[in-house]
Amino acid sequence: MIWKRGLLYLLMPVVVFGLATYLTIDILLRAGDTVVCPDIRGKTVEEAREMARSAGLSLVVMRYENRNDVPYNHITVQKPEANISTRKGRIVHVIVSEGPQLTEVPTLTGRSLQEAEGMLNEKKLKPGRVIEIPHTAAGKVIAQIPKGGERSLEGREITILIGAGINKYYLMPDVRKIEFAELQDEMDAKGIKYRIEYTQGYRPSQPNISGMSVPPRSLFKVDKEILIYITNGGQEWPQSE
Repeated sequence: MIWKRGLLYLLMPVVVFGLATYLTIDILLRAGDTVVCPDIRGKTVEEAREMARSAGLSLVVMRYENRNDVPYNHITVQKPEANISTRKGRIVHVIVSEGPQLTEVPTLTGRSLQEAEGMLNEKKLKPGRVIEIPHTAAGKVIAQIPKGGERSLEGREITILIGAGINKYYLMPDVRKIEFAELQDEMDAKGIKYRIEYTQGYRPSQPNISGMSVPPRSLFKVDKEILIYITNGGQEWPQSE
């Protein structure tokens, strides 16, 4: 028994050394199979794939999502997370940004401002600056920036150009040289508003133009109401208003 005990004492260091050597080699081998996962957040898919490959990993896109704060085709989330040890050859799953949500700009031409604002709200766009432009389509949208049909970010302001009507002007003829009936015909034909005032308090049988609210040979707006003073006698021209 004594010799067996002595043999055991002699073999014990050898066994311990062998076991320690095995464990050390196993740990070293296992350490060789692990890598540090790189931080690929904010990188493009192509950049992230190359970084993963260089670290001995592969990359798979799980899904795309709309993100207003991350550009298109850039990584937003990764699993496993960055800067942790992971098994070599492991797949890194990522979520990729599709960029901000885009919407189609509606065509506003020919619509009233109220209608245009409603159409923009439906598309999650905002009415921006409203610019009035002289145009025959008064009160209607005549142009927009950006144009209808274009793709735009949600929440973007759309500039609206709306018709404000055209100020037309006429030249007042020298009414002292034309008949009252001729003047009436000309004003009716041009759509000029006018009002007659009889200086004698009644309508004369042979009306004569004694004055007007707009001086002869002067310009006036088409929407201005003209006062025509009529008398049955001499040419007395009151001072123009």
